[in-house]
Amino acid sequence: MFKRFFLACLTALAVAACAGGQVIQPRAPIFDDYRPTTQAAQLDELRNAIEKYRDFSVAEREGWKAFGDDEPLMGRHYYSEDAPDYISGDALDFSRPNNLMYTDIDGRQVLTGVAFVVRLAEGEPVPEGFAGHMDRWHVHNFVAAIEAATEERPFLGWLAKWWLDRNYRNKGDDRGRLAMVHAWVTMDNPDGIFADYNRTIPYKKLGLPEAYWQGASEEAARGLNLATEGGCDAINGTLWIATVDKQQERAINKACGEAADLVRAAISREEKTRINKTGERAWADFDAVWQRVLTPAQKARVAAMSEHGSDGHGDDHH
Repeated sequence: MFKRFFLACLTALAVAACAGGQVIQPRAPIFDDYRPTTQAAQLDELRNAIEKYRDFSVAEREGWKAFGDDEPLMGRHYYSEDAPDYISGDALDFSRPNNLMYTDIDGRQVLTGVAFVVRLAEGEPVPEGFAGHMDRWHVHNFVAAIEAATEERPFLGWLAKWWLDRNYRNKGDDRGRLAMVHAWVTMDNPDGIFADYNRTIPYKKLGLPEAYWQGASEEAARGLNLATEGGCDAINGTLWIATVDKQQERAINKACGEAADLVRAAISREEKTRINKTGERAWADFDAVWQRVLTPAQKARVAAMSEHGSDGHGDDHH
């Protein structure tokens, strides 16, 4: 998660804004009157409900607002104050996701997928979510993320603690963990409908044929993403979370630019194998600089901000 994500959450009712709802008093769980019980029926309900949002202007008219950057292999997340604020124990209304995801492809905002976000307290389990065992929930510990992001920003840390106390803890609501599942119901995903990422996105953004991402690795896709418009800009928020100095920032941005140029040169030759191998090389080169330049403490801050996996293991993708 990145700088704008953090600031948007903090200034737009933090956890609840990210989850798509407003701050509320502790309440009884939400239950949906219509409860399709099979995964196929649940996904059909979801697809039908969000079909209108393929037209980005509809989401704009309904008040969906962006937060965060255009995340690699995902898109930019959007929330609505009218969407449910799901908490542990709620039954998901599969017609009402609380995040939409869009990315720019050929100058048009394309709906890549949606996400359901459920707020949890410590010790509360990851939601059951969809029927079966295919949905892949990951968890962001929002309180730990705030602490990481404000470790060297004491005033901002004090402000965040004050806000959380006033709006949640003093009201008996200590749900500072965000469980999230993506559902790629508007864009095919070779890794499954509930995968964390969609590696086809950078290929589509770069105008490459579908055949080019078939069999390609996630590392190749991440390398190609660096060459998309704004692909290197997306790391700036992560650098803010890490609290880098100017020298570190220059080194990492230089490495990203060089990796992007490497990919663009390969794309000009229009050959699938070369492009994907170059993408992997570009990502490896960039990641090597990232790992070398950042200190262990800075890497820990990034990991805290982008925790993934229901098993609790971190994920420091940048």
